[in-house]
Amino acid sequence: MKSRHELIGNIRYATRLTQRTARLYRRVQTAGVFIAIVGGSGTLSLLASTVPAWVGLLGAALLTLSGAALVAIRPADKAAQNEADTRRYMALNAKAHQLDDTALDAALDEAHQSDCAEIEPLRDVAYNDVVCEYGRSDAVVPLTSMQRVMAAIA
Repeated sequence: MKSRHELIGNIRYATRLTQRTARLYRRVQTAGVFIAIVGGSGTLSLLASTVPAWVGLLGAALLTLSGAALVAIRPADKAAQNEADTRRYMALNAKAHQLDDTALDAALDEAHQSDCAEIEPLRDVAYNDVVCEYGRSDAVVPLTSMQRVMAAIA
């Protein structure tokens, strides 16, 4: 059986992980739409005779790739799922003081059952967020370069 402190820490960790994941997907969505708009503009430049043909072809490639990525990844849907998970964990954290340890553990396990899939490199980032909230900067996990990039984006 986990202690109350560990259970609250797990709730805060899950909240930070879902927040970071949702933010990452929102930014991927924004970047994808921006690239699609730029690509679409480049594609339309094929109608003008004063613009080099390679600009239009590059635009068509950007439009195709970003459109395919947005359809395949569905970042807006995944961001919405993670935001719903965040709200669920925040509600659980708010009512944690009303529950005993056994009920809190059961509620946390129930909340984990419908979680959206996480992005693995964000786990250590979310952990570092929580230990810094507790003022334990000595427990921070060193991040790889990929994790640092993901932390900056998310």
